[in-house]
Amino acid sequence: MAEISVIVPVYKVEPYIHKCVDSILGQTFSDIQVILVDDGSPDRCGDICEEYARKDTRIQVVHKENGGLSDARNAGIPYAEAKYVIFLDSDDYIEKDMLEYLYTNIKEANADMATCGIYEVYKDRIEAQKEKDDFVCSGEEAFRCILRGHTIRGEIWNKLIRKECMVDLRFPKGRLYEDIYYTVDLMQRVKKVAVGTKPKYYYLHREDSITGRAYRPQLFDIIDGYTKNYQVVKRAFPSLEKEAQCLWIWSRFIVLDKMLMEEGYKKLEGYKELKCFIKRHLFLIMKNPYFQKKRKTAALILFLNTGVYRRLVFISEEKKR
Repeated sequence: MAEISVIVPVYKVEPYIHKCVDSILGQTFSDIQVILVDDGSPDRCGDICEEYARKDTRIQVVHKENGGLSDARNAGIPYAEAKYVIFLDSDDYIEKDMLEYLYTNIKEANADMATCGIYEVYKDRIEAQKEKDDFVCSGEEAFRCILRGHTIRGEIWNKLIRKECMVDLRFPKGRLYEDIYYTVDLMQRVKKVAVGTKPKYYYLHREDSITGRAYRPQLFDIIDGYTKNYQVVKRAFPSLEKEAQCLWIWSRFIVLDKMLMEEGYKKLEGYKELKCFIKRHLFLIMKNPYFQKKRKTAALILFLNTGVYRRLVFISEEKKR
């Protein structure tokens, strides 16, 4: 039995899949099971997965009808035989010693989860997460880091997890920002985390990515996710309520800003409700210590003049390009 099961959902990533799978098979830690889940991909991805499986017995291919990222991850979980599980996205790739780094840390700390830092890969540059000293902390303290956006990313793909903690958990099918829903459930079970910040995971920012596109109604999933997050935190992690409250409100800004980029934004369903929600919670925004000063200023501008706020949104988007 392998020590680590690597679950990789695969869908329409023909230009990227070779780099991803090759980076997994070339790991310095070789005691792995690789589960490639072909999510009904219409290109050659399914055939490519089978070609890899014929060459390396550590690979198992699962073919299924298209159901989305969450459904593909869920389909791979029952096949995981190892003590530890990690999810990777098929358009990303990893350093050759990433699994060894995570495995060493999780074993030495006898932890339930181990994390690593990341590289953010853009079209014209690669940015490395700032390194800090590795440390071990409680699950609650690690969740605090996730909620604050410090040291530990909230996404699932740079984390090695003890299978006992997640074997019966599932990602929400058909949702965007699925990791928001999953992580809050996972962190209720994780008691100890080995936090590593050395960048080992290459996260590709694609121009055609789901979350990078213009406004569409499914973006409301981020609000739903952080609303669930907030509700669970108030019950299970009351000391983290302010952090969760910040994200609960901040998620409205994310969707509203996307709406304001559209020409007919005033007619979009939910626009008025979002704007009213933010205005109604202006006092909480100003009082919450985890909102940055510039976001508090932006909220005040929105309260006073939506037109000026909209121009600021356009300026902010231009700076990102």
